[in-house]
Formats: sequence, structure tokens, C-alpha cells
Amino acid sequence: MRIFLSAEHEHQALLGYHNAWKVVEKKLQFLCKKNIGLEHDITYGTEFEYVGIITIIIPEEMKEYWKERKYISRKNKSADIRLYIDYERFIKETPKNQRLMYIENIIKSIEVLKERSKGDFKGDKLIQDILEALNVTRKDLENLNKKKTFFSKIFGKK
Repeated sequence: MRIFLSAEHEHQALLGYHNAWKVVEKKLQFLCKKNIGLEHDITYGTEFEYVGIITIIIPEEMKEYWKERKYISRKNKSADIRLYIDYERFIKETPKNQRLMYIENIIKSIEVLKERSKGDFKGDKLIQDILEALNVTRKDLENLNKKKTFFSKIFGKK
């Protein structure tokens, strides 16, 4: 299985996204590298050969034009998952937390695949391998969410 990582973002999120993507994509070459036949690797099952994870980082007023997407094509053994990241928070966060927000978005996208799987997809193993490769733990992501609650209280977001 090969994973393609990209984003749809507003210009203020570009630098934060690009810096996070650069680090993550480099460490996930075992899933993302082009032209080495990852589409046929069955480490994570045979249900998916190609998965696009496109993070959406846009202001609230633009969400009518860019919708989340959770598309699976069983015939083509592919998926296109596009989930939002909180734009206001993302542009105000530290680079470390921007990277964690991006990683969390990737994990949430894989969780969507797990929920919709009708075959032999090994989503838990994929998540474990991604977190290990990125040297991130579930606890790191939980702490990020605790900070999200704090951030929401300060800036009045839900």
C-alpha cells in the first residue's frame, strides 16, 4: 500500500503545513515513496493499494467550497480521505504542535479507513508503525487534545 500525503490550505497555513509535511513525509518513505511498487506491498492487507490523505487547513468561511471527503473505491483498491484541521489554531501553534496536529489528522484519516474496512486492512498496525516512525505516542496526541480544550476556552472556540 502506498500513501500520498498532501493538503489544501489557505496561504497563512502554508509555511506551517509545509514544514510539518516535510518532516513527516521524509520519515514515512516506507509508505510514501514513489516508483518502488508500494502499491503491491501487502504489509497492511490487500484491501487498499493507494490511499490519498489530503489535509484541509482553511478558515471557517471557506468550508462551503472545500468539503471533507471520505471516499473509498473498492474496485480500484483506493481511498481519498480529506479531513479538516482547525485553521485558527493551526496558524497560531508552535511548529512542534503544528506537526502533531498534522500527524493527528493522518491518524484520524486511517481511523476512517479502519471504520469503513470490509476486508483485511490492518489499520492498527499501520497506525502503530506510523507513530513509531515519527517518534510520536498516543499520549503526545492526547496532550495535544488537552491543549486544544485549553485553546478553545481562551479563544472561545468549541
